[in-house]
Amino acid sequence: MIDDEESIRYAVDAGLDFIGDFDVHFAEDGVKGIESLKTLSQNLVLVDLVLPSGSGMEVLEAIRNDPDIKRPDRVVLMTGHVNPIADDQLSDIVIDQILPKPFKLEQLKSALFDVSD
Repeated sequence: MIDDEESIRYAVDAGLDFIGDFDVHFAEDGVKGIESLKTLSQNLVLVDLVLPSGSGMEVLEAIRNDPDIKRPDRVVLMTGHVNPIADDQLSDIVIDQILPKPFKLEQLKSALFDVSD
């Protein structure tokens, strides 16, 4: 999970513990997130759109283009912005789902597993 807000990281970690058995790794900015993705093989990546030291879009570009990064099975973009990316462009920039902030546990679960609320 890549997010600069400690409260969001804590809440998502607690939510993931409740949902299932996840081995969660955190990065608080885009540069650290990209470096983590190069060394860890992730099945799922949650990334915030607005980050210090490298934006969420830069992280997504690295996932798409950096040969040292294995494409995660699922990439979820978290954002407080309304409609930051058109739905038909999501796959072009390696996003499987957009999770609007603030979100509830059921919305997180839905974003991770493609289930209805």
